[in-house]
Amino acid sequence: NFVLGESGVTWLPYVFDRLDTEYHDRARSLGFKMKPSDYFRRQGFVTYQQDQHLEPIVPLIGEDSIIWGADYPHPDCLWPESRKILDRNLSGFPTSVRRKITRDNVMRLYGLN
Repeated sequence: NFVLGESGVTWLPYVFDRLDTEYHDRARSLGFKMKPSDYFRRQGFVTYQQDQHLEPIVPLIGEDSIIWGADYPHPDCLWPESRKILDRNLSGFPTSVRRKITRDNVMRLYGLN
């Protein structure tokens, strides 16, 4: 597994599209069984602090690959407004997706029970 930390999420759909296009056009003969975006969804994680554009992005990246982080104790962290910002960013998602992004995905990544 790998993590793209503190990089946000909104740029990934473009990168997925570009990599998958190159795979389709030029690299299928290399023997990979999946598209690059599928490898990412299987093994990759990306973290973000806040993003008001998550609703159209989460289905493109995959809810199992996104991890929220507060960036505490860095000076630009969201604390003490973390919960308010998190609620605002995830308000359009069902509880199951919110739970994955805020808890379950990081627990799975690090093998925490």
